[in-house]
Amino acid sequence: METSNKHPSKVRLYFRLSMFCFLGLWLLSTKFAPDGIERNTTAQFLGRLHPLFLHIPIALLILVPILEFLGARNKRTHLTQTAAFVLGLATLATCITAIDGWLLAWSGGYSGTTVTRHLLAGTILTGLCIASYFLRKFTTGLLYKSFLSLCLLTLVWTSDLGGALTHGDTFLTEYMPGSLRSILRIPDAPKKKLATITAANTHTYYAQKIAPLFEAKCVSCHGPKKEKGKLRLDSYAAIMQGGENGAILTPWVVAKSELYRRITLPADDDDAMPGGGKPPLRAEEIKLIETWIAAGASAIQPVD
Repeated sequence: METSNKHPSKVRLYFRLSMFCFLGLWLLSTKFAPDGIERNTTAQFLGRLHPLFLHIPIALLILVPILEFLGARNKRTHLTQTAAFVLGLATLATCITAIDGWLLAWSGGYSGTTVTRHLLAGTILTGLCIASYFLRKFTTGLLYKSFLSLCLLTLVWTSDLGGALTHGDTFLTEYMPGSLRSILRIPDAPKKKLATITAANTHTYYAQKIAPLFEAKCVSCHGPKKEKGKLRLDSYAAIMQGGENGAILTPWVVAKSELYRRITLPADDDDAMPGGGKPPLRAEEIKLIETWIAAGASAIQPVD
């Protein structure tokens, strides 16, 4: 089915603006990729609107094929016309959300493979939305439907990566029933391993008390896939190396240890750890870290 285009000059203008947005986003994501360094607070404030924005394009993109299907099936032209309008809004919302997501990652001290993939997926989704929007001005045939399908698949991919950043890689599949795993060909959930964060001697205080605590509460933001503030807590060597602001531990001196200061801040403090709305450490967990630092923050001290 062909669609009419009554305003070619406006279409050309919108196309140029859209391509400017897409190419700008691609440039930002590749040449100015997040590097784990925190930047000015205004940029962080604007970037933190990303979780608010992202639900808008998700809802709009899901609505488009529903409107297209109902309009074509029941021959209701007002629904297909509405689909075109909603797709335009979805494209605009996707552009804004992707740029704001880059701003959050770039200014908020994020880095890592999952962050990079999430940015790439958002950029690709933006390009597919732009292509779908302008294709629809000329045809609603197979080519348009193919691009719209790619939009939805990329939306799922982008959302999954975003969820992994917030909740961890296995948040969706950790408790998935075995039968559903078999159908979807998803491997069984691996038993939690601490191979990368245990000391050579597994009977040490670090290996039995500290490493499991960091794995459960800290590594999702400070691990190989997401290195907020250039800080990793998934190995003893990485812990002692510190982050972008230097060392986070002062062995034997709890009061001078940045890690201890941050885990004891009020939950609503911007510097508090864990951040991102995650629950604060319990009193007994803080005590474990305090005891470890006071004893020298060693990797070989026996647990007893």
